[in-house]
Amino acid sequence: MPVPATTGMAANDLLNGLHTEVGGLQSSACEGFQQAPEPSARIRTPIDHDEEHLINLFYSHFHPTHPILIPRSRYNAQGYPPYLRLLVQLIGSQYAPLVSSDALRNATDAALSTVSERSVSLVQSLLLYAIALHAWAERAKAVGALAKASSLGIELGMNRAEFASAHGTPDALVEESLRRTWWELYVIDGYFAALYRQTGFQCNTVELTAYLPCDEGIYLGGAQSPQHMTIGQFDNRLFLDDAPHFASACYRIEAIRILARVIATTSAGDGLPDDVQAVDNAIAAWKFHLPDEKAGIVDHFGEVDQMIFQAYAFIYCASILLHFPRSELLLTLPTAADIACAARMTQASPTSAQHAIKAIAASKGMSDLAALPVDKHSPLFVCDLVFSCIVQLSACSAHSRSCLIQLSACSAHSRNCLSQHRDRVALMTGVLKDMGRSWAISQEVLPHLNRVANGIFNSHQDMGSMTSQISDDSGVGFDMMSNDMPWFDVFFAGVMNDQDAMDGET
Repeated sequence: MPVPATTGMAANDLLNGLHTEVGGLQSSACEGFQQAPEPSARIRTPIDHDEEHLINLFYSHFHPTHPILIPRSRYNAQGYPPYLRLLVQLIGSQYAPLVSSDALRNATDAALSTVSERSVSLVQSLLLYAIALHAWAERAKAVGALAKASSLGIELGMNRAEFASAHGTPDALVEESLRRTWWELYVIDGYFAALYRQTGFQCNTVELTAYLPCDEGIYLGGAQSPQHMTIGQFDNRLFLDDAPHFASACYRIEAIRILARVIATTSAGDGLPDDVQAVDNAIAAWKFHLPDEKAGIVDHFGEVDQMIFQAYAFIYCASILLHFPRSELLLTLPTAADIACAARMTQASPTSAQHAIKAIAASKGMSDLAALPVDKHSPLFVCDLVFSCIVQLSACSAHSRSCLIQLSACSAHSRNCLSQHRDRVALMTGVLKDMGRSWAISQEVLPHLNRVANGIFNSHQDMGSMTSQISDDSGVGFDMMSNDMPWFDVFFAGVMNDQDAMDGET
């Protein structure tokens, strides 16, 4: 996908027109890793805000979940290009409720639209912007930005081991930033492919020889990693008595590789039972092969390992995408076909109770993640929570329908299970409400989830009155099974598929 081609001077002219003074842009594969510009050349935007404050907000809230840029201690001296620095401020402004981001958004859009250099800084900008656009519920633009980032990253050769050393030496932190950028590109490319029901993703079609990321503590501390590990060495750990140490980010990458297998299985139609079982085995094995120090997510100091947290979320997401369509749960909500944060999901055949059990277990695991003391969530977690809520609500709808058909009151055990489902949904929608303070996508999906949840979890004394109220008031009653409007369509109008993704690139 071609990057918009103008001149570097055009970008400067545009930013100057916004009362922003910038230094000249350099056109090289590793542009952005030069010395810091002189104070007179630094960005001065027309927006009334504290630039340093917004940068700090970016590094406090967003960077821990997507740590590809140089550590904060080096940011000011790194000399990132103006368009990337504007983007950092724009993302930081999402965590500042009293700061209007409109002017920053306009300035960022304008700056990115005029960039001509094909550089690592542009890859980083498009990648971070794709995440932000997705979080603003601008799905077609997000997919288009990511496609450009992936194409450019592959064109530059960022997937190859020699790239980081060739363009980052002699600075070990710059080398690590380049490696992290490639693997973050791989992770987001794979995750978007799953969300938008694509049949594959660009970054999974090339040779993966780039060295894996190092530990977060080493990177943030500015120290050099003692050794560089490959994806092949990571795979070989499974059958070693004394496996070497791998950073948490490596297990996050592995979770996306498993998610890619789920996509491939789904793309092949219903999938052969042995193929489905093989992917299910990989999902289960992922957790069993976690080292003890990473299995708990929260360390003994009470700190959450952000990379392992996301890795668990991706694994639970993979399990839901594998099992939910193969369960009868998908039919328990009216003609359910579209899922929030994803495109059309169709019923696979045959279905089985085992798939339902595994989908519900993954959803429960996701709610357990939501209960952890985490104050920094990636905006991608919104879609993970929506997937999980839908499974929980489907299970509750199936439970209510079964009780109504049997014309008998549910047992105390059944009512207790329903209460547990309710508590999980309440927890996850609570996290979505909190994330909605920063990201529009959460604000968009939450009212729809609340409407359905309110119908299902009606506070009545017996199941009969609750199911009656669902049918009368909620719009998700059992008589709607023949409705032409898929229930999941209430989340997103239209379907994102491969063609939509290509359209979004233009």
